[in-house]
Amino acid sequence: MTYITIAAFNIEKNGQSSDPFKQQKVSEFVDYCCKRGTDLIFLCEVHSARIQDYVAFLKSVYSEHYHCESLDGGHSNAYVVMHKKSVGFSLSYDQLNHLNRNFLLCTIENKLGVGFAHFKSGQTGLTKNQIENAAEFVNGMLGDTWAIAGDMNWDMANFNKLKLPAGSHCASCWPDMTQASGGILDWCLAGKGVKLAAANGYTEFHKDFQTMDGPDHRPVLFQLEF
Repeated sequence: MTYITIAAFNIEKNGQSSDPFKQQKVSEFVDYCCKRGTDLIFLCEVHSARIQDYVAFLKSVYSEHYHCESLDGGHSNAYVVMHKKSVGFSLSYDQLNHLNRNFLLCTIENKLGVGFAHFKSGQTGLTKNQIENAAEFVNGMLGDTWAIAGDMNWDMANFNKLKLPAGSHCASCWPDMTQASGGILDWCLAGKGVKLAAANGYTEFHKDFQTMDGPDHRPVLFQLEF
């Protein structure tokens, strides 16, 4: 068996004009993940005016061990992904239905696929449809060795309302809420062939990340064994 670690954080339009504490939290999250050797690091809801600054800075600091790439996504829906050079991920993407942002897929030699996205807000039928379509797509391409994470925007309490490939399962790093308005919206979905383990948010992350001041989401970190 092989395992990798993945991390995701919705940084809520963080940029140069953001509160300094908010900017500091994002920088500390990335630095922490890189120092612990996380294989995939995903940031979403990056302001379009700051995306090149983010990428240039992260490359200047972490390029020895990480590739850093971005995807545009309208005014405030850009993505940044950092992936460890030693693992050898291949990246591809497709647009989410009815949104100006994408579903990003990172694969390892067709053995594992990890999808990241900022799915539609609002617990709507479109949110449900996007998650179900993403799971069906990666399951059809890779079999049951896949995972999907990011800002799912679907409360994990309603997981059983999703129509997913047999054996799909989920986990969260937080027991109560991951977003300031409530609900566990940041979690990981995995196929039957992946053993999914969530970090304990209260012991993994510094206490500053255990609140939702600054970016009003909590970060997540998972281990995938396949």
